[in-house]
Amino acid sequence: MALPAPAAEAASEQRACLRCHGMATLAYRDPATGDIVNLALNEKTFGHSVHGELACSHCHEDGYESYPHSPDVSAAELNCVQCHEDHPENTDRVDFTVIDQEYQASVHARSDDSEAAGFNCHSCHDPHAFRASLLGRDIPDIVAYDNQICLSCHEELRDAFSTSHAWLPNRDKHWASVRCLDCHTPSRDNGRPVSHEILSKEQSNANCVNCHSQAQGLLSRLYQYRSREDIEEKGFFAKAVFNQAYIVGMSRNPLIDRLALIIIGLTVLVLAAHGYGRYRAYQSLREQQATAANEGDKQ
Repeated sequence: MALPAPAAEAASEQRACLRCHGMATLAYRDPATGDIVNLALNEKTFGHSVHGELACSHCHEDGYESYPHSPDVSAAELNCVQCHEDHPENTDRVDFTVIDQEYQASVHARSDDSEAAGFNCHSCHDPHAFRASLLGRDIPDIVAYDNQICLSCHEELRDAFSTSHAWLPNRDKHWASVRCLDCHTPSRDNGRPVSHEILSKEQSNANCVNCHSQAQGLLSRLYQYRSREDIEEKGFFAKAVFNQAYIVGMSRNPLIDRLALIIIGLTVLVLAAHGYGRYRAYQSLREQQATAANEGDKQ
């Protein structure tokens, strides 16, 4: 099947670029820092990313026609916000002007730590690999993928002896069930799944009730994917009965859910049968009394 012209042109351009950037060993040494800079791209990973259908020149525009590229061009900083502002039709849930404002208020932008110097969009969102959390993906997959972004810098948290989050009961279970962002960003009911205003540890949520309650913020954040999926697949009634937006961190056994429904159903049937039996007994008694009265009148 032939691709539409823009898609075909993008695919052709990608193939041309990947002739070099598809080599796993493509790299150079940064003359300023002495660090080895990896220039290799995984074609499959890029193809499944949010930018996988774009031509490379959408972002890498001027000066990339010659090979190898000029060091001045390669060092140019790419501005995600400026590019995405040119496509307002994509800002229904992802408004990059708002994202930029949130980021400027975040701990990453305000930190004086030398390790935070040069922090930008690419520090978390690899433009050649990033995938958005989409409806239908399993919650554990979303949690693992998003948390890996944080852990790529905060790798000290992987240490089993780390005292970080020591106050949190069942710390590892929480980390496997909820995203770092769900506690380390402000909860706002603005129709957007998550804020880019990363909070400091002092400002982050440490109140269990904020998640472990029916009015939890996770319903409109992490669990928005599961809630909508359940409505589409099982209908609203199933969502209401089984409470698919379940409290994160609690053990859930579908067999027990179904057993509970069976018990409730049997209880209703027993009560209905008992009520019907009493009604029939009352009717029988009335009939006996009426018969006895009629016989008394005849005598």
